[in-house]
Amino acid sequence: MSRIFLIVNDPLVAGRMRSLIDAQGGWQAVGWAATLAQARSSLAAARPDLVLADLQLADGWSSTLLAELTGSARYGRPKSLVITLSLDDSQLLEALCSGADGYFVQGQSPQALVAAIEQTLAGGAEMAPAIARQVKAHFEATPPAADDDPLRPSGSERLMLQWIAEGFLPHEIARDLRITPREVAQRVRQLYRKLQFDRRTAALSLKLA
Repeated sequence: MSRIFLIVNDPLVAGRMRSLIDAQGGWQAVGWAATLAQARSSLAAARPDLVLADLQLADGWSSTLLAELTGSARYGRPKSLVITLSLDDSQLLEALCSGADGYFVQGQSPQALVAAIEQTLAGGAEMAPAIARQVKAHFEATPPAADDDPLRPSGSERLMLQWIAEGFLPHEIARDLRITPREVAQRVRQLYRKLQFDRRTAALSLKLA
């Protein structure tokens, strides 16, 4: 049974999401918070497998909590999916850098939300062209210490980033790389991990300077 915790501003939206989650076989909504403060007081006891969070809450951006979820064992290190109003929101990339496993654009169908949760629980993620361009620009602005640095995008990952930025679809990328669409989603998630590690490394370097 996959346990899902909601951090959502609107109680009506949260209620609909809880009903949708509980209607799926093998999922259970184990809690809801409307603010970051409420979430911090409840998450440790809930021990969810996935946190579904609005990008912005009444008391701040969810990215601050996402960094805590990935950096501390207190909450069990659940996966996280952020809900955004727009792919153009600069805080979306901040959330991905802070530890989010993926995102969901508000206004899509309930079936799309179910698919996004399934993908996140399975270790995959999606990446829109607008996000790919930002991720690509980030890595290009900070050259690796060595060409074979395993914590930076590999040659095939850089190629995949380029294709996503140009608008190629997952099944098209899978065909050209001779992998499955699921493996494309897993590689996208790996790129997010490398983005997060890169951000943490930069922050540590600033502290040590």
